[in-house]
Amino acid sequence: MSTVQAPPQTIWIDVSTSWKNRDGHMNGTLRTERNYACELQGLMPERLRLCRFQATRRRFAAVEILPDLRRPVRTAQREVLPRHRENKPKPHVGRQLEQIVRRWRRSTATAAFGAIDAICGGAQPFPAARAGDVLLLAGENWNGYDFATLRLLRNPGKMRIAAICQDLIPIKCPQFFEADGFLERFRRYLDFLIGQVDLVIVPSAQTAKDLADYAREHGGRYGETQRIELGHDIARGGETADIPDDLARMALEPGKFVLSVSTIQARKNFDLLYRLWRRCIEERLPDLPKLVLVGRAGFGSADLLWQLDHDPLVRDCIMVRHDISDAGLAWLYRNCAWTMYPSFYEGWGLPVSESLAYGKFCLASTAAALAEAGQGLSQHIDPLDFGRWHDAVVDLVRNPARLASREQDIKARYRPMTWRQSAEKLGAMLLRLCDKPADER
Repeated sequence: MSTVQAPPQTIWIDVSTSWKNRDGHMNGTLRTERNYACELQGLMPERLRLCRFQATRRRFAAVEILPDLRRPVRTAQREVLPRHRENKPKPHVGRQLEQIVRRWRRSTATAAFGAIDAICGGAQPFPAARAGDVLLLAGENWNGYDFATLRLLRNPGKMRIAAICQDLIPIKCPQFFEADGFLERFRRYLDFLIGQVDLVIVPSAQTAKDLADYAREHGGRYGETQRIELGHDIARGGETADIPDDLARMALEPGKFVLSVSTIQARKNFDLLYRLWRRCIEERLPDLPKLVLVGRAGFGSADLLWQLDHDPLVRDCIMVRHDISDAGLAWLYRNCAWTMYPSFYEGWGLPVSESLAYGKFCLASTAAALAEAGQGLSQHIDPLDFGRWHDAVVDLVRNPARLASREQDIKARYRPMTWRQSAEKLGAMLLRLCDKPADER
């Protein structure tokens, strides 16, 4: 008599960050979640499913597709947008009421589920999953989750959990983050990582070290840590030789601008770039390229954006764009003179990797993992050393042959890592975790 073989365990990838960011604002964490979800779907369609966390119901639910973020790009009326985003007007009274109701629902739902847990022995935190399945948390794992629910999932004999930890920057550099409970929430997330997660994936040796240091100071590590380099490629489907519509108003000439890509916030050190370009303009440096800053406005950016909008000296030389399509970003990388990334701390540094992927030289800071991302092909400078940054910019402007030599070096030595290659490594790790016998988990 033949026995019926149970179907293989499922690997679930949580795409809650994509669901929460359906306004199209892309950042490194969202790009990581979406790229891994898309690539893993192609690599293991029979084993992979998508899910998201429903905060008010304190449970995970299966979803069939990723939300579509490809909405029409909101075109700015000016190249440098109006500033003081942090001092924006208060929402309409109807919007305020909606926010109050949502907070009330969330709090009452949490209390109600707590009562149900006490009476019924716990609500089902993931009805669609089976014991032995693996859940991958790939997005903003520190935000919006109920860690008690996650602990219920991974009790012995239940699911295994893997999580991508991009960095420990809020612990290493708390001065760059708003208080309002965020730092305490992030610490709870780290305590969950080191105490409950079976597999933590990090993008760099620096993040692995930071996590190990934190675990050593907080009782040790439960699971294992593995490093997987993030992909360097941007979605290429919409690439075109012509300038995309969302960039047409900027009137950029290929090779005549420098690019810096990141959320615009204090940690990214964009103030340095503003002061550099201002100094070079004051010095009347011939052939100074325009500076293009691409990224949404983040915490601590209001003062810088205000200065950029109101400083007549840089008005025509520094451009800021908050909303750029993948096709637009690819065009900017492909046509810039070089890139810059002066951040104070990074767990990897996707803009450095992406710059190299397009054959473009990058001036980056010496901070944390940026040298790893640079592969020895970027120039790294102390983020506080204004003089050296100034000299490096002047040298690149005055010596185009030296820049061309740098690009030839990148062409000869750059080691690519696509999102598909990165996902293959991640998928193999998840399968090993999923297929382990129960007594080895």
